[in-house]
Amino acid sequence: MPDKEYGLKSRTTLLLMAGLFVVTAALYSRAAFFPFSVLDDGDYVTNNLHVTSGLSIDNITWAFTAFHASNWHPLTWLSLILDSQLFGVNPMGFHLVNVFLHALNASLLFLLFRSMTGAVWRSAFVAACFALHPLHVESVAWVAERKDVLSTLFWMLTLLFYSGYVKQGKRSMYLLSLAAFALGLMAKPMLVTIPVILIILDFWPFERLRICLFNKSVLASRHQVDNSEEKRLTYLLVEKIPFVVLAAASSIVTIYAQKTSISSLSSVPLAARITNSLWALVLYVEKMLFPFDLAIFYPLVLEPLWKAGCGALILGGILWGSVKYLYRYPYLIVGWLWYLITLLPVIGVIQVGRQSMADRYTYIPLIGLFIMVSWGGTELYNRFPQLKNLIRGVAAGVLLFYSITTWIQLGYWRDNATLFSHALDVTENNYFAHYGLALEYQRQGKPGLAIAEHMKSLEIEPRDSVVQFDLGFLLDAQGRSIEGLKYLEEAIRLNPGFAQAHFTIGIVLGKIGRINESINEYNEALKLEPNNPKYLNNLGIVFAQQGKLDEAIKLFSKALQVNPNDEKASENLQIALQQKSQLPGK
Repeated sequence: MPDKEYGLKSRTTLLLMAGLFVVTAALYSRAAFFPFSVLDDGDYVTNNLHVTSGLSIDNITWAFTAFHASNWHPLTWLSLILDSQLFGVNPMGFHLVNVFLHALNASLLFLLFRSMTGAVWRSAFVAACFALHPLHVESVAWVAERKDVLSTLFWMLTLLFYSGYVKQGKRSMYLLSLAAFALGLMAKPMLVTIPVILIILDFWPFERLRICLFNKSVLASRHQVDNSEEKRLTYLLVEKIPFVVLAAASSIVTIYAQKTSISSLSSVPLAARITNSLWALVLYVEKMLFPFDLAIFYPLVLEPLWKAGCGALILGGILWGSVKYLYRYPYLIVGWLWYLITLLPVIGVIQVGRQSMADRYTYIPLIGLFIMVSWGGTELYNRFPQLKNLIRGVAAGVLLFYSITTWIQLGYWRDNATLFSHALDVTENNYFAHYGLALEYQRQGKPGLAIAEHMKSLEIEPRDSVVQFDLGFLLDAQGRSIEGLKYLEEAIRLNPGFAQAHFTIGIVLGKIGRINESINEYNEALKLEPNNPKYLNNLGIVFAQQGKLDEAIKLFSKALQVNPNDEKASENLQIALQQKSQLPGK
């Protein structure tokens, strides 16, 4: 679109922000009626007593001190705890908050680029693509991905305040930007790339870095910016140091939190990780253009080396073209680097889990590609005015296409069975989708179907300790304890630090009369999680049954110290104390 947009009044900006919010919320409104997912939503909400019990000092303290679900993101926990306080354990409330945050993020993204560039319609197109693209369905429709939409809110605020700092030179704006960044890191560490993004934005659209690198007098005259000492390269780098320090601290905490989830080089070799990363960067671009066959899980496969070569050529070719037109079309290099850099924390060089890629990882990175398309399309519009109606039609068609495909993709999230069945339809050898389907059948009270899906999952990937554990647990619940014990022991062999598996083996061994072995397994579980009230309570019951009342009383008392509201531990303690008082000589 032509640059007349620079003259539009703020009223137009407000109307477009409101329109983006309303359209986005309306498109995603059907998510309000979706259930919780059987994957991760249990850890994040339904089976998490700290979340379901609502706001309290203890739960707030837990949010800031826990590494639950292999993450440290206290702000995300606090938001979920607040939801529980307001809505109870009702998925509608949690989903509506996700939808609200996504719609707000879209509006703020428009405001951000409007603020940074002055371009209304180009900024609106970037924000609309972000709002409507089906790759973002996973981040919005999955309650456990609250961290995505919440952290992105602070991403937008960080850059908005930084934009105000650049334009106004106020230290207060700089401090607000730094504070928003810190809060964002406490929602999800994905924001660690912001210091680099700030430098990129200094190149374009802020022009501060371009003035340092190119003809200062020409650019300063063109953009009417001050070419004073503070605009020098050294200053631009120094002012990013506090952001770098926060990002480094967050990275260290995240690596510590995920230490048990990070795959070893023996299980996923470095060459395989690099190959997958390069190819995934290409596939994300493909799915941005043609968003079909989207799945909740894409299995990690060992890609042939030629794909790494092709990926490197494609990615390098785009980078070369962006650098070639660095001076003339700076938005190309900014958009491309935005895409590449923001994907680095999740691209898989440090492999967490066994997925090759994930739709949710594109939530922020796709903005870079949308910048390239929006500003590049406007360049065509200005160069070939005879094509203006065609370009407008294509832009409208793209947004309509994204809206329709998002509506369709949302439909796959309407229930767990549909979600995982769809993943099996569009991927191959997807052991995780079989596992998810097994969990759903288990939730529905269909153990036969659940066991069959677990078996299919293990045929594809026998090295998953969680699937081994869940199958063993389910078989035991069906009265097939001896058979289930085999899978539980395999889970321990694969993951010796699997505390819940040790605990469950202890229960199974107790059922079949192997009491001493059962006690050993309970003790192994307590070595790993010494303050788990459930483990303490169960071992206390075993000791009480053996007449070891002093040991039992100690364990019940410790369980109550950890959780004063544990009714079972309280009842067991009273019974043990009563039994001890009735012993001869007492």
